[in-house]
Amino acid sequence: MKTTDRWETNIISERITAALGWPYRTMDWQEQNRSLFQALKLEKLGMGVILLLIVIVAAFNIVSTLTMVVTDKTREIGILKAMGLPSRSIRRVFLAQGIVIGGVGTLLGLLIGLAGAVGLEKYKIIPLDPAIYFIDHLPVAIQAIDVTWIVLASVLTAAAATLYPAIQASRLYPIDAIRHE
Repeated sequence: MKTTDRWETNIISERITAALGWPYRTMDWQEQNRSLFQALKLEKLGMGVILLLIVIVAAFNIVSTLTMVVTDKTREIGILKAMGLPSRSIRRVFLAQGIVIGGVGTLLGLLIGLAGAVGLEKYKIIPLDPAIYFIDHLPVAIQAIDVTWIVLASVLTAAAATLYPAIQASRLYPIDAIRHE
């Protein structure tokens, strides 16, 4: 049977089963494709883990980049501290730099990811055999809450990754930093 709303098939299926009684039973499209939906849930979990690993690698890149900046700018940091710049101001400079790096990376990733998801759905790039799955392509649904959590996690991870280099920069002693070569 066809229904006007595909999301109400389970309710209609239950009504038909109740009306017909035993030995008849009904099966809606979600129940028929249970293995596909289980695979999609597992794929979503796998992609979440992969995304987490990518964010962690990006965080290590931010840490290493800012650590190199601290090493390269040790002399300048020492001069600023000798002139009276407080340690918290130095921390703020490096925190801002790391957050900008993380924010730009997150924004670029968001734009590329959304463009890819929209392209996958619009152009049906991943076809499926409709005789087996009752759908002709892999559906892509952009969930605003998922996107929001990913963006927040990325920015917070970038901010956390900047803490070590920022603290390292603020703890430099002016005399040792000026003599550093």
